Amino acid sequence: MNTNEKVFEVRTNRLGRFELYQDGKLVQKVCRTCGKVKLASEFPRNSHGHHRPDCRECFNKRQREYLREHNDWKAVYRQRDRARQFGAPDNYTLEDYLELKAFANGRCMISGKKTDKLQVDHVMTLSKKVLGSTKGNIILVCEEVNQAKRDMSLFEFLQSERSRGLVDREQLERTIRYLADANGMTPQEYLDFLYRAEELAKDIKEFFENENKAN
Repeated sequence: MNTNEKVFEVRTNRLGRFELYQDGKLVQKVCRTCGKVKLASEFPRNSHGHHRPDCRECFNKRQREYLREHNDWKAVYRQRDRARQFGAPDNYTLEDYLELKAFANGRCMISGKKTDKLQVDHVMTLSKKVLGSTKGNIILVCEEVNQAKRDMSLFEFLQSERSRGLVDREQLERTIRYLADANGMTPQEYLDFLYRAEELAKDIKEFFENENKAN
């Protein structure tokens, strides 16, 4: 018997995938995701020291997708929680947010600036307690616009000096059309809706100011 002869063995793992062993040591296996046969060294190990079912390339891709989805959920939850703190509507969903991201496509929805760090903003600020975190009131903007707009509504921002050089008219029109369509309205109906919301916010503010004076 040749004692130097290498012994190969094909086994089936619990996922029904083939694994190749040499002298009892794993040397190749099939990736669960891409289905390719790769060297064992191309499979990361878990905390118990066992090879993961996905190759390193697929595992890293899955991790990136998980983190991206997790961050999306965090963004939605954060805005809903902020709305609840103001006693405003908070029915924004993950689906709404993903649709918004797809529309924005990496561009500020007011300035049109391309950026990979878009920030969530509200057309009408949450402090006015009217529209809250809802599909027709959330947009994605660049940091420069967000810092300039701060606690202003979109109408107030457009009429202020803070908006100088930060508004792209074509981009703004696309944004209004998107928000209007998302709420089953025409652009004019949506603008009228925002105007009425602004008036309502003023009435609410005046009511509470008068209440405080009376007390």
